[in-house]
Amino acid sequence: MDSGDFAYLSKESRKMLDAAGHHDAKITASCDLDEFLIQSLKLQGARIDNWGVGTSLITSKDCPAFGGVYKLVAVESAGKMMPKIKLSENPDKVTVPGAKKIYRIYDAQNHKIKADLITMASETVNEAEPLILFDPRDPWKKMRLTPGEYYARELHVPIIMNGKRVYDSPSVMEIREHSIREQNTLWEEHRRLTNPHVMPVDLSQDLYDLWQKMIYDARNGH
Repeated sequence: MDSGDFAYLSKESRKMLDAAGHHDAKITASCDLDEFLIQSLKLQGARIDNWGVGTSLITSKDCPAFGGVYKLVAVESAGKMMPKIKLSENPDKVTVPGAKKIYRIYDAQNHKIKADLITMASETVNEAEPLILFDPRDPWKKMRLTPGEYYARELHVPIIMNGKRVYDSPSVMEIREHSIREQNTLWEEHRRLTNPHVMPVDLSQDLYDLWQKMIYDARNGH
């Protein structure tokens, strides 16, 4: 089906196919479908088995442009990387200094994401120790995880090292399976279409302390 009232037509089509003995026939719909229209059709009881999503899959109607800017966070001096920071009157534009790593923290019981944790490149997450997560904008908002309650996975994957590719591109089906696994790690509150819960992105204590020190030093002429 590529036009008309999908909710009504799919239900009628299902009745006709079943009556003709074609219980295994699948109904496919495609016509500028997006997540909101699909949700609405499901709530209306549409008997659609396959959803053909094209335009809304490869474009972003609600945010057609993505503003991405490279920021200098460190410079090499005498063989050592020295952290740098950029200050701004806009708090969102104040950079977090230094080379960094990102860990994804999971709930050990249901394997859902608890938070993403940005650390200094020299840091590691020791799952045998308690982990305290806090909001870098409101540090009083804290979560304490005990050993066995969580596990961590480093998200950075090397692609190019010393000018050579060290990464093998996965197949289309491997990408599909990876996508399904990653979606299953999201809480339902994060996946809802209206007012979704925001996934926490936190800084390690060492990185937060460095960030605050460099802001203080820069503001006080150190």
